[in-house]
Amino acid sequence: MASGPAEADTRQRLLRTVKKEVKQIMEEAVTRKFVHEDSSHIISFCAAVEACVLHGLRRRAAGFLCYNEIAALFMKVGKNFPPAEELSHKVQDLEQLIEST
Repeated sequence: MASGPAEADTRQRLLRTVKKEVKQIMEEAVTRKFVHEDSSHIISFCAAVEACVLHGLRRRAAGFLCYNEIAALFMKVGKNFPPAEELSHKVQDLEQLIEST
């Protein structure tokens, strides 16, 4: 991965996009009392996470997948998107390895 100001700007832009999408999902959850899995906000969030993963921002991916709801979301998305399925399997393998030690 390249470094420098352009790389830092891209990283910050991608992270801001993910944060914005999470905020929109939270607002939808508050106003509607639930968020459907086919919500446009969920789809936008998945696209933002995909952009981060494709860009190489993987550093703490396992940390945010520890929550069952997010892991379930990745498993569901993984049915139609092989990189999400692969990520989900890797996280499950890591969790099993951590539990066994």
